Amino acid sequence: MNITCFKDLFQRSHRFRKPVRSAITILLLFFHLIVSAQHQERTVFVYNVAFGGITSGIGGIINRPKEVNWKKAFLKGFWQGGIGGLLNYTGKRTLYLVNKNQKDIYAWPAKLLHAAGTSIMENAAMYAPFLQNWNIDYGFLRFDFSFGTQRKFKVRFLPDAAVATIVASKYGRFDLGTSLATGEIIFKADKLLNLPNTPIASGVTFGRAIVYVDTPHTYYTKGRIIAHEIVHRYQYNEYQVFNSWLAPVAKKIKSKSLQTIFSKYVYADIPYFFIPYYIIGGPAAPHYFSNFYEFEAEKFATSAHVQR
Repeated sequence: MNITCFKDLFQRSHRFRKPVRSAITILLLFFHLIVSAQHQERTVFVYNVAFGGITSGIGGIINRPKEVNWKKAFLKGFWQGGIGGLLNYTGKRTLYLVNKNQKDIYAWPAKLLHAAGTSIMENAAMYAPFLQNWNIDYGFLRFDFSFGTQRKFKVRFLPDAAVATIVASKYGRFDLGTSLATGEIIFKADKLLNLPNTPIASGVTFGRAIVYVDTPHTYYTKGRIIAHEIVHRYQYNEYQVFNSWLAPVAKKIKSKSLQTIFSKYVYADIPYFFIPYYIIGGPAAPHYFSNFYEFEAEKFATSAHVQR
């Protein structure tokens, strides 16, 4: 990418700088509602719907055609992304069945629901026709389906899945049965996990790979740990919507080889999720569940009141 590319992008940014600033203000107001909400179920519900709606709305502003008014683009992205956020909420809530029944296979309905939700969000953020583009990941691969004027299907490699698998393999052995039953990359450890700058844990998620300890305790069961960690996987996936915000930058890349690689063979699954996760305290916060993402994961895994 050359200097001219950035100059063109900066000049174009004047077109949506004001509407994006307005949309971000709305986003902050929604997060204020989330923080002040007293009822936990309402908190996670508002977060998921608001996150889907607002991030997709901003993406719609960025990727709209020049002749489309930014308010119209935001509204279109907002209601469609809100539906995606609702499906994300439903998928994560379904994970409680993994813990309740102690059966990993219940993770698949949750995965399908959540994949539908993130697909709708990403589709809305790209200002594409409603329900046109769909995607789901499995292992190292992302599968994309499109029902546009030309039906398309493509499979792309997920680099972060490979990196996460290498890191996770240092803490446990690959659990093929649980991985197939849940649709996730999962490793099993023989003892509690003692990671740097992290409290001793019975489970951890490295982006797209999970490590768990099947402890003998009655409360920290395998189902509860797996459900909790898969919620983190879903949180990671939801943040991929920010790739749509970078679409104008990607279009400015002059190299046709790079464009071909990332459009057909590799999906740039940038780990955006870790930025807000560690900004608000990471796993070593003064109170573990004061980190909203840990609070949400525990809430969906146990369907119980979580002390924040």
